[in-house]
Amino acid sequence: ADEILQGVAIMRHLLGSTEILVGIEDNKPEALASMRAAAARLDYAVEVVSLPARYPGGGAKQMIETLTGKQVPSGKLSTDIGIQVFNVGTAYSLARAVHHGEPLISRLVTVTGHVLRPQNFEVLIGTPMHTLITLAGDRDGTTGVLMGGPMMGVPMPDLEVPVVKATNCILVKSKELFPPLPRALPCIRCTRCADACPAELQPQELFRFAKAGDFGRAQEYHLFDCIECGCCSYVCPSHIPLVDFYRFAKSEIWAREKDKRAADLARERHEFRLFRQEREKKEKAEKLAAKAQAKRAELATDPSASGAPDADAKKALIAAALARAQAKKAEVAPKNTDNLTPDTQREIEEIEARRSKIRELARKPLESEEKT
Repeated sequence: ADEILQGVAIMRHLLGSTEILVGIEDNKPEALASMRAAAARLDYAVEVVSLPARYPGGGAKQMIETLTGKQVPSGKLSTDIGIQVFNVGTAYSLARAVHHGEPLISRLVTVTGHVLRPQNFEVLIGTPMHTLITLAGDRDGTTGVLMGGPMMGVPMPDLEVPVVKATNCILVKSKELFPPLPRALPCIRCTRCADACPAELQPQELFRFAKAGDFGRAQEYHLFDCIECGCCSYVCPSHIPLVDFYRFAKSEIWAREKDKRAADLARERHEFRLFRQEREKKEKAEKLAAKAQAKRAELATDPSASGAPDADAKKALIAAALARAQAKKAEVAPKNTDNLTPDTQREIEEIEARRSKIRELARKPLESEEKT
């Protein structure tokens, strides 16, 4: 309790808070007494409030309404109405980080359900879940593991999944604790889900839109205000897994938003590329025009500055280039000419003779052209 309130003091200093409330459920009398005793030793006011143990009273928006009577508007954050909510684990970790330089490397995790010794562990982040289940005493008949509680827990695909900073509970399932769900029946529009929803939504409408793939209408009915507490699924007489449909709809909306952002970024890059190419073309054309203008101005003042070679100069350049090529070719020494047999040597000489004859025939038309 003392270190939790040390973290609260740091938050109070950073945020400039004027009022601090600590909410603890009334089924935890020892925690209430310990926190009140620690708060009494402080030189500023911290009110420790006993809350009714009603699920899902630990949700941020639900706790704000219970403690202050204020409601967070749809699509807004608690900071928009001047309230900030922190978990006690966050406050404790903040105190350890600031006062002791200790990073968040461990987590308090409850291991319960189909195990021999349900208990709490303080474990390093990254510890495989099967290690904790083994310490708590694994039993035969395990049908799966949830990370979280029975209502909001997420099924784990493998027991090698590590503990992360969001892990607070490992719930081992069995057929006795989690019997197979009955077959889902059509919605009868009884509105029991709406009566049970702590966020005051219309779950039956969200289900209809999510099932039909009408995600735009689902958002209009405040899909993202759903905290996925599972109350609607629990009270549904048709046994419809409503929360699964809401999670599906949210994931589809997030995926589409991600694709849209990627497409917008690709379009912007393509448009900028076209703009850059047009700009480079324009700059190149302007440089060539300026160069041509300068050349024309130079010729206007000095006609001999054109620099264009005459016909005799061209022939001389060509003859010099041919001479250089012939000299370079003559310098090239043939390879693999050592230790040749007489037959191979005679064959090479015949080939060279044919080549010389061909070169001589090729030069004759040129010589006749030069004479004419």
